[in-house]
Amino acid sequence: MQAFYLHGARDLRAVEIDQPQIAADEVLVQIRATGICGSDLHYYLHGRNGDFVPQRPFVLGHESAGEVVNAGAFADVLPAGSRVAIDPSHPCRRCAHCRQGRYNLCPQMRYFGSAACSPPQDGSFREYVQVHAHNCHPLPAAMDYRQAALLEPLSIAVHGVGQAGGIAGRRVLVSGAGPIGQLIGLVARHYGAAHLAVSDIRQSALDLASSLWADQPVCAADPAAMARAAGAGFDVVVEASGAPAALQGAYAHCKAGGTIVQLGVQGGPIELPVNLVMQKELTVRGSFRFAHVFPQALDLLARRQLDLDPLISQCVAFPDLVAGFDAALQPQTIKVVVDY
Repeated sequence: MQAFYLHGARDLRAVEIDQPQIAADEVLVQIRATGICGSDLHYYLHGRNGDFVPQRPFVLGHESAGEVVNAGAFADVLPAGSRVAIDPSHPCRRCAHCRQGRYNLCPQMRYFGSAACSPPQDGSFREYVQVHAHNCHPLPAAMDYRQAALLEPLSIAVHGVGQAGGIAGRRVLVSGAGPIGQLIGLVARHYGAAHLAVSDIRQSALDLASSLWADQPVCAADPAAMARAAGAGFDVVVEASGAPAALQGAYAHCKAGGTIVQLGVQGGPIELPVNLVMQKELTVRGSFRFAHVFPQALDLLARRQLDLDPLISQCVAFPDLVAGFDAALQPQTIKVVVDY
């Protein structure tokens, strides 16, 4: 079978490897669609993702769905031919975080397509993947593989909105209108945000957000416009861009007693106006991956509460994966999905 290995910055190589063998708790899934994630792009551009540096070439990809082709011991619940979305997280289930239910913080987490562990965990930019049976979520007949491939980033958005501690009736700013920012806006709108502003430097991204969920698009490069949009401050600021200026601005644009949720990955240490945390009694929350919300995200799509198709900018065939990465780097692109 074919797989793409990352050897370094902008160095993805297609190779032929053996089809994987499954363990007793696994099934074999033929991948049908995988989304290209922002973290994939960081690895592709820099050969690393923030603090996560791969120690060997590995396979990226973690937003995926496919068909079970070998059910192993699970033929009664996941028979061959089952269409599934894949939860890419594999916590140890033994540490204190896992026992407390916060398995997304597991220090032994193995995550498809990630170098957060050593050696890195190979992901789904390969034709077949062995998957723990409990990580496979059956899909309704009406859900196509492209939508299902977006369940992992949708889960990140659901978890991030949950970190705000309640969104209904509140004024919310989403900084960053990339894939995660767009999904956060859709989820926040669904769960009752009273007013949704969005900031970005790309007009195309702002236009898409305005057409789908945003009440107030703001150019992030215009400080005066940001100040007017903030007014007395937002109840919640969700930082999803990873831009240092956006995270710094979140402290100024959040109202007294408000909440900042940081999802965006910063490239390194930055200076923050932390005295505002004290003066405004801000609550600052991190949001890392997700826990316990993958079925919730699947339910939102299955009941057609959200429409994610407008977020898919382009689809490419699996052999053209490198071209797909280059397309994903274009400013006007929101999400590229790879078809197998």
